[in-house]
Amino acid sequence: MADPQTIECTGACTVTVVHEISLPVLDLSPAEGAAISSAVLLVWAVGYAFRAAIQALKTDGNSSTTEE
Repeated sequence: MADPQTIECTGACTVTVVHEISLPVLDLSPAEGAAISSAVLLVWAVGYAFRAAIQALKTDGNSSTTEE
């Protein structure tokens, strides 16, 4: 947390300003970060498996070179 900056007026007022940047992504615990990264990896793996299955279904077993 940032240190508060206190501004004193010539009268009877006092203003305290705290500058703080809070990004929820940077406030993750290691367990939360691992859970998010494993979920992302799982989505990539499922996408890769679908892509591999589609490629396997597209090929009909014939090679691209034909012999005469």
